[in-house]
Amino acid sequence: MGTGSFLWTPNYMISNVNIANPLVSPDVPTTYYVTLTDPFGCVGRDTVNINVKQFVTQFAGADTTICRTDPVVLQLTSDALNFLWTEIPAGNTLNDPTLKNPTATPLVTTRYHVVSNIGKCIAEDDIIVSPVPYPVANAGPDETICLGESYQLNASGGSIYSWSPSAFLTATNIPNPVSVNPSNNVRYIVTVRDILGCPKPVKDTMILTVANIIADAGPRDTVVVIGQPLQLQATGSTNYSWTPTTWLNNPLISNPVALPQNDIEYVVRVSNARGCFDTDSIRVRVFKVKPGFYVPNAFTPNADGNNDIFRPIAIGMRSVDIFRVYNRWGQMLYSGTGNGSGWDGRFLGRPQETATYVWHAEGVDYLNNKIKSKGTVILVR
Repeated sequence: MGTGSFLWTPNYMISNVNIANPLVSPDVPTTYYVTLTDPFGCVGRDTVNINVKQFVTQFAGADTTICRTDPVVLQLTSDALNFLWTEIPAGNTLNDPTLKNPTATPLVTTRYHVVSNIGKCIAEDDIIVSPVPYPVANAGPDETICLGESYQLNASGGSIYSWSPSAFLTATNIPNPVSVNPSNNVRYIVTVRDILGCPKPVKDTMILTVANIIADAGPRDTVVVIGQPLQLQATGSTNYSWTPTTWLNNPLISNPVALPQNDIEYVVRVSNARGCFDTDSIRVRVFKVKPGFYVPNAFTPNADGNNDIFRPIAIGMRSVDIFRVYNRWGQMLYSGTGNGSGWDGRFLGRPQETATYVWHAEGVDYLNNKIKSKGTVILVR
């Protein structure tokens, strides 16, 4: 501000025309002119327009509802210049109570009172902000069903619902659609809105697990010799039940031991805790012969892939411990266990001639009896 002598005009409703900052109180819009003359005779001029209001207009807005913990900007409509907000109950929820449009974050229903003014013109108004909790979405508990079954979902917590994905559902916009015969596990997400309270969406998830039980009683039907134990082995789940129970040591395990005396078909029922199940069967054929060795009387080791190896076939035997081949002079040409291996017609890598050879085999049957057998075989080239 400059120094010198001041002169304000017009001399209308002004406290002093010769000072720098007079107080004016016009009752109509008025333009005031000021002249400043400094000690050197230099003159400066300026103007001030005073707009006179008969009253202050303002509206704090309609009472409103917000989601709890969300901020809200108080939208005051006013032509005032100065503002002061207060709140009941006091809670220090305003970022700046002197702003025209402050931000509020109330956690309880709060009345906000604003006093606005232009000079001596004052206006007041209130707005009530009511926080409401977010909806609590509940998609229901996770569930397991059997393959081929349907399941009714049941959500709660709002008034508007939206399910995703839509796979297998009869509807997606109701709280309780049915998942019809789902073929695989599904992770369902429900979005919940509450039109009577907090309108913002919230989500919850439930997992629908489809138990697909596939029973397997074993790799294939099988043949045993009477008196030979058979170890069954089923797979597919956690609970097992074999029928009939005849000749089984335990029908309620996955791998019972059978000692069948006649041909029989076993059926296994495989289930889980939910009651989902499947069945499979295995047929057992029983040969009523004595344990022993079946040995061919000739073989042709000519590398044609047919009958090239001379070996015993054990029937009703737990193990083959000795299998030996001798020539006519009693020289041992081959010695093994007979469990898959055999004589290829060579001795020390040299092919043996067409002749008759003697074999000897020993083993143990399933009753722990030692079985011995011997015979002759013709090597043909």
